[in-house]
Amino acid sequence: MLEVSTSGDSLAAAIDDNSLNPVPQEQRKSGWYLSWLPAGVATSLLQLTIAGSITALVGSVLGLVTGALVGTFILVLGWLFGNIAKTEGLSSTVLPRLYGLGLRGSAISSLAFAIMIIGLLASENVLLYNGTLFALGWHDSIGVRVLIYGVLTVLWVVLSMFGIRVVARTSTVLVILFFGLLAFMMVKIYSESGASLASAFTQASTMATGTRSDHLITVIGMLGGQGGALILVNGDYCRYARGTRAVGAVSLAGVIMLDIVGIALGVVVLTGGNKLVGQYLVAHGRATGSTAFAAANDVAAHNTGAYFIILSTGVGYALMCVAQAKVQVLNTYSASLALSNLYHVLTGRHPNRLVMILLANVICLLMIAAGVFDKLSGFLSVLGIVVIGFISLAVADFYIVGRGKRRELGEVETVNWAGVLALVFASVVAYALVRGGVFPFGFITSTVLVLVVYPVLRSTVLKPRVAQPVAVAS
Repeated sequence: MLEVSTSGDSLAAAIDDNSLNPVPQEQRKSGWYLSWLPAGVATSLLQLTIAGSITALVGSVLGLVTGALVGTFILVLGWLFGNIAKTEGLSSTVLPRLYGLGLRGSAISSLAFAIMIIGLLASENVLLYNGTLFALGWHDSIGVRVLIYGVLTVLWVVLSMFGIRVVARTSTVLVILFFGLLAFMMVKIYSESGASLASAFTQASTMATGTRSDHLITVIGMLGGQGGALILVNGDYCRYARGTRAVGAVSLAGVIMLDIVGIALGVVVLTGGNKLVGQYLVAHGRATGSTAFAAANDVAAHNTGAYFIILSTGVGYALMCVAQAKVQVLNTYSASLALSNLYHVLTGRHPNRLVMILLANVICLLMIAAGVFDKLSGFLSVLGIVVIGFISLAVADFYIVGRGKRRELGEVETVNWAGVLALVFASVVAYALVRGGVFPFGFITSTVLVLVVYPVLRSTVLKPRVAQPVAVAS
């Protein structure tokens, strides 16, 4: 991902980028260098959209408090998991081979993470598509979809092949560019609309249907699900970390940007900008005076890119698209790593990461066609149960069962049945409790159950079997 030695390296080796192998010490990076990557992932159209939805569901104050509480949980779990990735130098979906699931069992974690990260990739593409339609004044049609989604797909494939080092090197600039655009929009919002920051940060829920408790449950589920994705993409970066402090920097940067700054920006921009957006929609015949507020809320929920067009013109939108590219390349990168491990454990053959990049984008298009963006909150909540579950499983195996000792990469169990059964049990129980209204926070349930059940199973009825040599990469 970041920088690899070029002496004697072939193009194929550069593209492969240690997808299954440990990262050598000479390729390790500082926390300052790596922390811009999760900051880049967390500054995106989708995160602004989610932040706007959180405010609409529970209001500004409760949204920020909930983000801070869930963020604290994610920070602790993410630091523990990231430290394992740093210790072994392995990606988030290869680690479960050693800790929690075994060689074949790691197919479960790879599949779950691949679905989640590609779903986020697809949702970001939908927002870019909607924003582009708005910017160009085009209408949705099959031909337009083929054109825009086709161009986006080609961009992510090419940039993920050759541009990931460039993204890593320029992530600082792209994050600053994104914040600069948001700052410009904020100045315009609060100088022209008459809105105040105080009113934005005291905004009450605007969701008319459902109860307050139902809305809070939805928000916590969303935050937990995307928090699980953050831990795993951070794990892919932490394998390049030089030390524990670098892991802490990556984990802290991601949580602050995702669960605190991201929500605050959603409040400031999407809530504060409603009046100007409503006025724009009325002036251009897209709403009436009586429907302006509702129409502006709909834009915030489904077409965040339109805010950049309305408040910073087409130039601002173009600059936003450049900044957004970093997110999509990083999402594609993590998706290709997850698919690489899945392919290897199922076939025994070393994958071509370029093929995995192409496959990730094909699946992305299929998920767009299936309407994943419209089901995003449920999608994140359900997958978050499984994803947080196997993250907790790796933590339990490394710190509780293994007492923090490394394992030999070439010797793993084919299937760690204690881990597989603990994960299945925890996920099913957590989902059942959510569906039954008994305990709505599924990712917390799965974490607690895994941390309790797995060590017991591993030390009693399902002790480790005799390890067998396994070729990690060929």
